[in-house]
Amino acid sequence: MTEDPSPRQLQRMSQYLFRKLRGFYGLTDEIEEAIGELCKDTAEFAAREPLIEQGEPYKYIYLVEKGWVLRARHLPQGTRQVVNVAVPGDFACFNAHLFGMSDFDLVAKTPVSVFRFEPVAIIDLFALYPHLAVALTWSNAHEESMLAERVVSLGRRNARERMAHVLCELAARMRIVGMTTDNVLSIPLTQEDFADLLGMSLIHVNRTLRSLAAAQLVHYKVGQVQILDFEKLARVAGFDSGYLHFTQRTDILPR
Repeated sequence: MTEDPSPRQLQRMSQYLFRKLRGFYGLTDEIEEAIGELCKDTAEFAAREPLIEQGEPYKYIYLVEKGWVLRARHLPQGTRQVVNVAVPGDFACFNAHLFGMSDFDLVAKTPVSVFRFEPVAIIDLFALYPHLAVALTWSNAHEESMLAERVVSLGRRNARERMAHVLCELAARMRIVGMTTDNVLSIPLTQEDFADLLGMSLIHVNRTLRSLAAAQLVHYKVGQVQILDFEKLARVAGFDSGYLHFTQRTDILPR
């Protein structure tokens, strides 16, 4: 289940998380080494296996190395609302150093590899390296911004705009960590997943994807989305990537 990561595994971790952080923050060798110190324990989850269930006490913070994780709330009548996804370079259960239990189910959508560490470990490192706290808090702060934008979509955007917006968002997130090739996104989300993410019926999701395809904006098949015209898709969505805060902050670099 767990083992010490090899140098190659640490390099892959750096490839995703460090790319994202460097877009915002001037990483020092010291901070990179500090993050590496966190990532000494790994875990594997099979597709559909929970990392943690709603109401379960936190044990670990996870850094996704490989695969996709769905963050969802299951309702008493058997339905679910997917609120977000975690991709390589993202943290899961980051609030474990603040709260006692999870408000959501975190479930592996695909086979998932993670680095995991106990909340006290990150608290100790934050005390030693305050700039590390700034960097990692920035990385996780995207979660709040994306949740706020999801509320806007569910409340005010029509189906076509919702679908276009989430595809633009995923493209932006994957581009920043180098997970796109010629605007082709490896997205393991089914139409049912999109329905639960966007508050739409399965039939409506299918019609919306076909509408976007007919307009030559995207081509969707299970496991892959090709964005044919990002600028037009962004106009349909009213997408502005500013809420993702992929901006350089030279004013808070370590001294």
